[in-house]
Amino acid sequence: MEDTVDERSALSSLRQVPADLLVVGLAVALGIFATLPGVEGSPFGAVVRAAFVGFVPGYALVAALFPARGPDRTSTDRTRSRHAGHITRFERAVLSVGVSGGLLAVVAGGLVVASVAGTAVTAVRVLAVGTAAFAAVAAVRRLALPPSNRFGRSTMAWVDALTPLQSVRRDLFSTVAVGFVVLFVLSSAVYAMVPVQNDGYTELYLLHEENGEAVSEDYPSELAVGQDQPLIVGIGNNEGTETTYTVVVQLQEVDSGESGATVQSATELDRFEVTLDNGETTEREHVVTPDRTGENLRLTYLLYVGALPESPSEENAYRSAYVWVDVADSSG
Repeated sequence: MEDTVDERSALSSLRQVPADLLVVGLAVALGIFATLPGVEGSPFGAVVRAAFVGFVPGYALVAALFPARGPDRTSTDRTRSRHAGHITRFERAVLSVGVSGGLLAVVAGGLVVASVAGTAVTAVRVLAVGTAAFAAVAAVRRLALPPSNRFGRSTMAWVDALTPLQSVRRDLFSTVAVGFVVLFVLSSAVYAMVPVQNDGYTELYLLHEENGEAVSEDYPSELAVGQDQPLIVGIGNNEGTETTYTVVVQLQEVDSGESGATVQSATELDRFEVTLDNGETTEREHVVTPDRTGENLRLTYLLYVGALPESPSEENAYRSAYVWVDVADSSG
């Protein structure tokens, strides 16, 4: 008997869940789905993410801050209602857009400062988690108010309005509730199991030692054939996973014409591999030994992830960095 009473109480509470906040929950699940690999780069994913971040987080926060209904259109005392923490539907919509923009700026800025990889996708996921929390607070605050003072309508009220038959209403509500639970569980499982595709990046830069410090200016520009010249190669992994890089070092003869710089010939001086954990940066000394003379040659470092192409070049490299040098004959 007690179990039956508890079940009825739980079902009654579930039926009182505000319909707009249930839609917010569905939007959160859809927003997370739009960040999954295969969906994230599609036009559908872009539209869903834009619609989500532009309105839903702000709506959920405003709902948590203002759980009560706004003043009636026929009310003659709107000022007192506003002072009591009530806002109109129009004000709620405008605030939702503005607050969503503010939340996006705060989250994106925080992720950039924290140097988190995959900032765009991660920002959507952070906003989705925050939106779910705001919606939960909004539901608790709204259900604590008398039904006549709550903003919006309950889920069951919307079902009642759409379906006149009591038996149909019960079946429809049960179907929607079960469907929502199944959708949430499946989307959470997919999110947990599918590898995340980060918008990662890798840094590649060149330094040289001057007065005991690594600097990025006044690079040595006068080299000699057969003589060693040390440089410092910096590589920073922000790809979201451990990554193995291959670096190919070339001495290039470049023709700077009207259409831009064109490599006329290239001599490979060296190649080496570096494996870095996500977030790890290395600055390692690399000794260059020129094997040919020439003026305005380009000493180029080409960085690759995965298999090397048959003919490494700037066009097929993942990252590249270079310095200009003149190479003289060492005997002269």
